[in-house]
Amino acid sequence: MRRLVLILVVAFATRAHADDEIVRGAVVRIEAKEIYVSLGSDRGVVPGAALRIKRAITLKHPITRAVINDWLPIGSAQVTEAGGELARAVVGDLVSAIKVGDVAEVFVDRPDAPRVEPPVPASVPTDPATAEVLGELAAQANQSLDSRVAGWERYLSQHPTSRFASAVRRDLDELRSLRDQVQPPVGAQDQLATVAHSAPREARANEALPVVFVLDQPTRVASAYLHYRAAGARTYHALLLTREHELYLRGAVPAAAVALPGLEYFVEVTAPNGRSGLALGSPAHPIEVAVHEPPPLDPLGSDPMRTTVRLTAEALDFRTFDARSGDHTDRTSTANLDVLYRLRSVVESVGVGFGTYSGVGGAANEVWTAANPAPRTDFRYGYADVEAGGRPRGVHLSIGGQLIAGVGRTGFGLGVEGRFRIGDRDATNLVLSGRTIDQVGFLSEVRFATRPWQQLGIAVSVGATDQPNERETAVKLGTELELFAVKNVSILARGSWQGRSTEHGGLGGGGGIGVTW
Repeated sequence: MRRLVLILVVAFATRAHADDEIVRGAVVRIEAKEIYVSLGSDRGVVPGAALRIKRAITLKHPITRAVINDWLPIGSAQVTEAGGELARAVVGDLVSAIKVGDVAEVFVDRPDAPRVEPPVPASVPTDPATAEVLGELAAQANQSLDSRVAGWERYLSQHPTSRFASAVRRDLDELRSLRDQVQPPVGAQDQLATVAHSAPREARANEALPVVFVLDQPTRVASAYLHYRAAGARTYHALLLTREHELYLRGAVPAAAVALPGLEYFVEVTAPNGRSGLALGSPAHPIEVAVHEPPPLDPLGSDPMRTTVRLTAEALDFRTFDARSGDHTDRTSTANLDVLYRLRSVVESVGVGFGTYSGVGGAANEVWTAANPAPRTDFRYGYADVEAGGRPRGVHLSIGGQLIAGVGRTGFGLGVEGRFRIGDRDATNLVLSGRTIDQVGFLSEVRFATRPWQQLGIAVSVGATDQPNERETAVKLGTELELFAVKNVSILARGSWQGRSTEHGGLGGGGGIGVTW
């Protein structure tokens, strides 16, 4: 059968000239090992003519997402008998793969005529990444489903972060689904390739387990999958391994699958022609790794990235845009040194800090003179901070606060702060807080923070305050950017507008630096 297919393919490729014709019909009936197609002598079909069976499929372009009408090769044969409108062919065992409605094509040899070469379209320049995707798409034209799946799996294993990866994954899922409809999947049993691998003897529960494999014959492998499960589980999960330098395969068993009493896995590979087989272990005899319970957590353990020291300063002016005559001075300034330590318990963090607070003014319509000088505030303080929380229903919630004590112009004073946080501290979160300090005043604030990139944090806030000296209330709108430019070091920049009336408002700003270890 393979020799016959090769002969027919060559015949189609070499005998088709300008006036030759490939007539197209459909499979209309299947009996035993014979098929009948809607092509006959009225279309030029004669006994012995080459017959090709294929199936139409609809795909999407990986870049433009436009619909592509393509086809899958089912098989080839020869017409054994041709009537006026129908032709019959004996296809043997190929009959099991053919369905009524499949496309039937017959090559009709006609007298040659002078050939006219079609114009060659001008090439469109593309970037290397786009060209690679288009090249893979072109290589898959008229190929079997197995070959198409293998081709796109190879592309994803080599380019997991490509800008086209998500589109290719969607198309790959559709191709696999179509393949399962045409031919139900059969578990890999044959040894198709071998890999060198140093299997770990044990792993810790709930910690991802990285694995690496080295291909002995890289050219024989288009893609590779790691199949893993917790010991005793009924089914395996599949993970496409990342291809590095053609030779290495890398991946990691997710932490959720690393559970007591053990872990099992094997490696399956796919050849460029779509054939699948084993490379290491098998479903019945996988690689086994013992899993142990991690050591008890020490809430005061010396894990890295738990201690943060931050130095910040900020100055607010409430009268930058006050154009009225007279002295309407109204400003504040703060400086803080904070130390925070994170714990692995319900109490999520503890901290201490020291700071200074100074200000002058505090009124929207007062005109300060020698006889009516602007009131001043100076306060030096320290504080203790604690925050506790958890994840009820999967959402992180925490509550925290500070106890503040210090000395101001009129003597000793106390303060307190309370806050409620929704969301993780290092991700998107919303914080509602309120603080009041003797001789200084109150500040209530709603703050939304997010981290759109790993190196950048953004926060916006709105609040109300009667600082610097418990006189008139003002509104404050603030923004903060935190840049994680260097490992363990972050830089802060703050900007704000605040005002006590439409006429009495101004700008503020500040910055700081944080170090974590």
